Amino acid sequence: MENNRKGLSLKYRPQSFDEVIGQDVMVQIIKNAIKMDRIPNAYLLTGIRGVGKTTTARIIAKAINCKNSESPEKKCEGFCHCEAITNSNHIDVLEMDAASKTGIDDIRELIDSAKYYPTSAKYKIFIIDEVHMLSKQAFNGLLKTLEEPPPHLKFILATTEVKKIPLTIISRCQRFDLRRIKLEEMISFLKKISEKEKAKINEKALMLIAKASEGSVRDALSILDQAISTFNILGEEIIETSVRTMLGIADRSRIIDLVRFVIDGDKAKALADAQEIFDLGADPKLVLQDMLEVIYLISRSKSFGKIENDLTVSESESDVILGLSKNIDFSYISMIWQFILKGIEELSFVPNHFLSFQMLIMRLVHLKDLPSPEQVIEDALNSDTRAMSESTEKQDDFNEIKPGTIINKQTSAKTQIKSIIQEKAEDIDRSPKILEKKTRSWKT
Repeated sequence: MENNRKGLSLKYRPQSFDEVIGQDVMVQIIKNAIKMDRIPNAYLLTGIRGVGKTTTARIIAKAINCKNSESPEKKCEGFCHCEAITNSNHIDVLEMDAASKTGIDDIRELIDSAKYYPTSAKYKIFIIDEVHMLSKQAFNGLLKTLEEPPPHLKFILATTEVKKIPLTIISRCQRFDLRRIKLEEMISFLKKISEKEKAKINEKALMLIAKASEGSVRDALSILDQAISTFNILGEEIIETSVRTMLGIADRSRIIDLVRFVIDGDKAKALADAQEIFDLGADPKLVLQDMLEVIYLISRSKSFGKIENDLTVSESESDVILGLSKNIDFSYISMIWQFILKGIEELSFVPNHFLSFQMLIMRLVHLKDLPSPEQVIEDALNSDTRAMSESTEKQDDFNEIKPGTIINKQTSAKTQIKSIIQEKAEDIDRSPKILEKKTRSWKT
């Protein structure tokens, strides 16, 4: 009963390489290295949240110290270190959270304990989670030990932000990038978990949960756990609409309709549809992200035709998106994309997200009336050409003026001013003092 009280993300955490999903290449490389006894000094596991970095680190620690290390996929019999490592209470496997222990003193304490041999296991293993949180001094203190550790010591580092780790640390580790779980793999995994939990959930709801998790197994299991707790306790089947309501995600068909109203320039229907989506409890930010996805699908349909073999798009949605792509050009698609991206940024500055969302919808509707960038450039070129042509005509007219022709007032005024200035200059030159000075200079 104790195991049933755990959340799904803990209850179904992989305990062996065979249970790890979506990381086949990494699993095969590590298993081969263990069989050949070519274990590196340090592993570096990177990837987004919830793809199994810490879990994989524990599995590696178990596989290295397990009695079945040559075949780590086998279950242990009798006494083994695996159970203690799984429960995080093995004396020779130390897990350190670098987010709470970031200083050089923590690393110095770690290095001091590395001098001692393991108590019962084959290797002493240090698992450092969120290693990018270490300070610069801590990284420098770890360098030498990481490069040439004692024969009985192994490091396993895990991080979500590998760019913050110095290259000197990365170069001393064998790096594995844990990828996001594919949609098909995630749906299959969630389906197995639902069957084990005896939960009533249909295929579309599972697809929506897998998509909302963004490739994170932990997020997917947390959402599934929430859905089961919310609906199955009442004996209801979990359907797509229920999950959308729970997560605040608008229906895909409503999002496509909203994009269609925007493209058609129908402001009244677009604002009414946006209001209905908001009344259903949808988050404006999630709605804008869904609109970005629809815009991407439209541009993809325009480039490659009808969308096929994509689990996220139904047949009817594919037909609607294809119809929209035929009546729109790429420049307009790009403008909508940029405006929506800017709108998502503006949500963080406006307290009332729906007001910002409505303003963005109105701007997108009127975007259709604006000229395209190509038209603006063409008009500018035509304007420059006309200006040059008019200038040339005026110059030709001026050159053709004959003697005795009456000049306009502006030209005559300028000529009169010039004549007056010249006359004054001549009067100054003819004054007695100036003439006397000039005479003296000539005599000299």
